[in-house]
Amino acid sequence: MSDKKEVLKFSLALQTIDVELENPENKEVEKFILREMDGVARDSYISFISKRMKSDSKGDTQVTNFDGLQANLLHSCLFRVTDQGKETAVPMGTIQKWPSRVVGALFDKAKEISGMDDDAEEEAGND
Repeated sequence: MSDKKEVLKFSLALQTIDVELENPENKEVEKFILREMDGVARDSYISFISKRMKSDSKGDTQVTNFDGLQANLLHSCLFRVTDQGKETAVPMGTIQKWPSRVVGALFDKAKEISGMDDDAEEEAGND
């Protein structure tokens, strides 16, 4: 009989992805970092979402208000990077003015690297 113990190994470094967005007016490219949320930011986002959830008579849960959902998550994950390397969080109002295809793609990637993608959520619900 084997006495092998399962060992889980992780890096505590938050995953990051470089992002470049081109301003259509002046063609300048701004640099950003999309960073995985830490536990506090993730819990805060889940609390934010849960306030917008409603259960029906069958027990199915639905979001009742989508306003700012994507921008709220991105505000926790997306940082503008200066030439000197200084990072600042991107305001939600700024994010909400960007094209929906850009916001949607960044939102999907932020969820993925933060372990909140739909596949992970579905697997967690099946435990």
